Amino acid sequence: MNSSLCLGWVSHRRLTPRRHAFRYRIGMFYLDLDEQTWLLKLSLWLGRWRLAPLCWRETDYLPALTRQGEPLAQAARLLVHQATGHMPEGPVRLLTQLRCWGLSFNPVSFYFCHDRDGRLAAILLEVRNTPWRERFHYVLPVQGNLAKRFTVAKAFHVSPFMPLDMDYHLRFSLDAAHVRIHMQNWQGGRKVFEADLTLQRQPLDAPALRRYVLTFPWMSLHTVLAIYWQALRLLFKRTPVHDHTTRQGDLALGQPCEDPEHVESHPER
Repeated sequence: MNSSLCLGWVSHRRLTPRRHAFRYRIGMFYLDLDEQTWLLKLSLWLGRWRLAPLCWRETDYLPALTRQGEPLAQAARLLVHQATGHMPEGPVRLLTQLRCWGLSFNPVSFYFCHDRDGRLAAILLEVRNTPWRERFHYVLPVQGNLAKRFTVAKAFHVSPFMPLDMDYHLRFSLDAAHVRIHMQNWQGGRKVFEADLTLQRQPLDAPALRRYVLTFPWMSLHTVLAIYWQALRLLFKRTPVHDHTTRQGDLALGQPCEDPEHVESHPER
């Protein structure tokens, strides 16, 4: 099976205009969308019931398409095709947090879309914000391998403490044992923020699901509460707040880049 349980850490570090950092334990699932039937037979801890300890429902993702009856894997392929003109026809694998005790919220879910020959063709990011409950999608076409850095202009309001006029720089590392994602926000040639997601992949079976629920009994709620707690801390630090900006469309295309990373410039203290 290609699906796995992923355990590790997520960290954020804000460099300017106020320094701020945090690090949390996190649990996620890396799911081959062709393995859904097998997934739902694994354990009573996981099912389609909305209020289950862990719930898998395709309609929690890409709802503009899945709630119209489109299978989730095909919905991801269609968005990649819309952005790039290329339709990946192979497996689609999703890195996400599952609905937990009725609550579903992912700041970002990652779809790894492959061609028929198994080559990774594109990464689709489904980004959500709170409390506005909006969604946006970034498509990153993969050329060759994941060694290259991706860059995409920010096009969606996520945090009221971040302006819209900046670029995302992203790096991915994915193998049988680990998933690593590194993101930086750059504004005017200056790095202002970075985040890391570092996960160890483990076999996904019934005992692993039981341990996950006992270790992360309220993962979705923890994610939401952590967002608001960190927002409160930023307010206490008098971090400037930016107006919510209405997005234009819901899809943006990034590009792989071969140029080296910018030299980090440290903010004034």
